[in-house]
Amino acid sequence: MNEKNIPLSVMIENAKGMMIDAFNQVQEKSNLPAYLMEGIIVDLLSQVRNQKNLELVQDYNRMNQVAESEEKKDGEK
Repeated sequence: MNEKNIPLSVMIENAKGMMIDAFNQVQEKSNLPAYLMEGIIVDLLSQVRNQKNLELVQDYNRMNQVAESEEKKDGEK
């Protein structure tokens, strides 16, 4: 099965597992208490949300460009 045929649910679970493993390694190496790790995670979540919003704007812009180019093609006919 190539990567394009992997169901989204499986991709999500794989990513989640990798993130948990990475988090556990960082926590073990840093020896930071949970209340300090929480602050780091909150900051990371903020960064992920910002990236998500940028991607959403890009997707909307791409959709609008496709719709506009289709309208131009239809207008030329």
